[in-house]
Amino acid sequence: MRLATTVLVLAVAVVMCGAGRLPLAAADAVGEKVLLDNERMTMIEFVFPAGFRGEEHAAVADEFAYVLEGEFAVVTKGKGKRTLRRGEVEYASKLTVHHSLNETKHPARVLVVLLKDR
Repeated sequence: MRLATTVLVLAVAVVMCGAGRLPLAAADAVGEKVLLDNERMTMIEFVFPAGFRGEEHAAVADEFAYVLEGEFAVVTKGKGKRTLRRGEVEYASKLTVHHSLNETKHPARVLVVLLKDR
């Protein structure tokens, strides 16, 4: 299964299982590292480059996004935008429509956890 970058955040970002990637130049590509993937959850570390704008998508699972470094925003349909900074968490339930943004001039590192249906 291919994991994609559209955060979930929710997102916050972020993003997820089976969605397509944005056509970004190599220097501006989203970094993606799968830390854990088992029958119950997937944990991914993302690095969103400065100026990143993810595609709007419906969360494929319950998603948690925890900001490790920097800041990024999650725009949730019907709720608006929430900017997250280091140490803050965003949650999106399955099927929540959202997209992620990094409106800063610095990369943002985000840990995303997807809870799989049993």
